[in-house]
Amino acid sequence: MKESFNFTNYFVDIKIWLILKEEIEKFNNILIVTGEKSFDAIKENFLPIMKNKKYTIKKYMGECSYEHSQDIISSTSSEKFDLVIAAGGGKAVDTGKIIASKLNLNLFAIPTIASTCAGTSSVCVVYNNDHSFKDLYFPKTAPEKIFIDLETINNAPNKYLWAGIGDTLGKYYEVNLKKENLSEKDSKINFPSLMGIELANNCKNIILENSEKAYYDLGITEEFKQVVLTIVVNTGMVSNLVDEFFNGGIAHSVFYGLTILPSVEKNHLHGEVVAFGILVQLLIEKKYEEYSLLLDFYNKLKLPISLKEIVLFDNFLEKEDEILESILTSPDIVEFDFDINKINLKEALLYK
Repeated sequence: MKESFNFTNYFVDIKIWLILKEEIEKFNNILIVTGEKSFDAIKENFLPIMKNKKYTIKKYMGECSYEHSQDIISSTSSEKFDLVIAAGGGKAVDTGKIIASKLNLNLFAIPTIASTCAGTSSVCVVYNNDHSFKDLYFPKTAPEKIFIDLETINNAPNKYLWAGIGDTLGKYYEVNLKKENLSEKDSKINFPSLMGIELANNCKNIILENSEKAYYDLGITEEFKQVVLTIVVNTGMVSNLVDEFFNGGIAHSVFYGLTILPSVEKNHLHGEVVAFGILVQLLIEKKYEEYSLLLDFYNKLKLPISLKEIVLFDNFLEKEDEILESILTSPDIVEFDFDINKINLKEALLYK
């Protein structure tokens, strides 16, 4: 009967730095996990508030892997940190989450782009060092606090917000895929999962209503703020509330399967490929009306609607069986109330 949930405290403003300074006041030795571009984006505002603190900056080497995380832990083993701050995109933040969990330290997150919910979720997407997907790591808790600086995110390349829109839509469609699957089996859904399912509606409604203006309009508008908070906060809360069964579905499995091709991780963003995966999922579910609804939205934002926008057809054919097998054996693929196999999966992937 016991249930519990810890919400990540979030702070959002056009300039967040004075709030962050107050929140780190009691900490004395801080490990900062970040990336090259991520740190460049914040250092002008971040370093002044650290001037009276002892801190160590470690770069995450461009990939969230167990090896890179352990390298950072090993290289700082003589230090007695009392806080980890992870600053950057999803991979930097996920690396920080792994390290904080293994060191039993609290984590503060500073997203520099709005492409994922890494800063509020209690799951890390882990890759091999060749950039192919490895597995999911579940830290002890989600980040304790997240500091969302709208100016930093607005100054980032717009492609990251674009990808975040795709990833966030995926949360709605995958949660509902699993919910409908349980409903068909007349299975009970616990209270936290029911809360998460309701929140997942925002991952569709707010995104569809506000993304066009948030993406194309210049400046920090209310639509921009709504979309950023939906990507970074709302989606993470859904992930944390629902049972692990609900997290992930066909859309993310498509992404993981396609990362067998090195060009996917090299040339495309996570949420971009997940957005395409949503269309694949809807075709397999035979939800053609919803598919058409999304096509209109995708065309407005120029999100990918065909496999050829993600990979070269010849490259796909070379690894076809391996890709299809990887998608179908993903842990997010369960026994659905509809058939999913190599034949209809390939048809959906190549649908025009």
